[in-house]
Amino acid sequence: MKNIALIGQSPAVYSAVKALLERDPSLGLTVISADGQLPYDRMLLPGLIDRSIKEKDIFCAGEDFYKEAQVQLVLNKEISRINFNRSRVFCADRVVDPKAVANKVHVDFDTLIMTDAPEVRLPPLKGVRRQGVFHIATLTAVKSLIRYLAFTETVVVEPLGFAGIRAALALKAVGKDVIIASRQESILSDILPLDRSKGLARALENRGVRVMFSGGSIEDIIGESEVKAVRFKTGKVVACDMIVLEDVAPDMRFLNETGISVVDRIVTSPAGASDIAGVYAIDVIAQIHEPKFTGGYWMNTDIGVRQIDVVVASLFGDVRAMTKDDLDVRDILESFFHPQELVLPIVEVTV
Repeated sequence: MKNIALIGQSPAVYSAVKALLERDPSLGLTVISADGQLPYDRMLLPGLIDRSIKEKDIFCAGEDFYKEAQVQLVLNKEISRINFNRSRVFCADRVVDPKAVANKVHVDFDTLIMTDAPEVRLPPLKGVRRQGVFHIATLTAVKSLIRYLAFTETVVVEPLGFAGIRAALALKAVGKDVIIASRQESILSDILPLDRSKGLARALENRGVRVMFSGGSIEDIIGESEVKAVRFKTGKVVACDMIVLEDVAPDMRFLNETGISVVDRIVTSPAGASDIAGVYAIDVIAQIHEPKFTGGYWMNTDIGVRQIDVVVASLFGDVRAMTKDDLDVRDILESFFHPQELVLPIVEVTV
């Protein structure tokens, strides 16, 4: 276990570096970023839209931290393939010019921990590749979204978690007409109890964000090269210039023909171990059958940090199982709204 490679840019990678070196300072660690960035908190990304946070403040630590810890960084390469038989990750330059010769490197490992995939997969919607369709899963994507705002008046946001809600509020704060499209009859019903969901919807409406309930699931993105409108499964068509989708997934094709067990994510044990010895997966890229867990970009990043603690303990002989912790939704919601905004009005009933 002398050489450990970590693939990803979530806070779990940063936490892993600290925890591993506390256990054994002699370890050789290499961080390979799937997004070409130092580890950062993806839940903070929507704050870049309304400039409520500076880009430097989303990172878990600066480059000096990794240099002082003697951690090797691979930031300017893309992962071309992984050979688990040889315990090697192959990387190459991000080449735009097809005629250019890519500089290739490889990273050998005794243990590999993955938190993310090199690319994000958009949902299979008609028109999803049109200009004006964005996700908020990575720093690169959010920076592209921000550049496109100059051409945008109306935005449809289809949230899956709290980052989508935060993005809608940020877009409203910079003067955009924002519509939240909820797939269910209540907003974020997979996460929130009904009273919290109703309180959230009311708070959004009071902030000027329109909410479409039930049947708000997007079916078709209309336009030629650029987004012009969206059609919902109810048949309703709404004009817009931008669509923000939170329901995106890691693109697992980089693991094709590698021999590792993948369904929608890497299938792991409750301790994060894959079916290949020495290879672990957590956070966005992991799928555990019991306790049932499927990683997602909408997740609170604290979940990945708790999972890496289990993996690090297992590497040093303390084998544990991950637990399914409930999100503290009250604290998360109150980071967006004043508590009073989330309180439902009392309706007096005359008998």
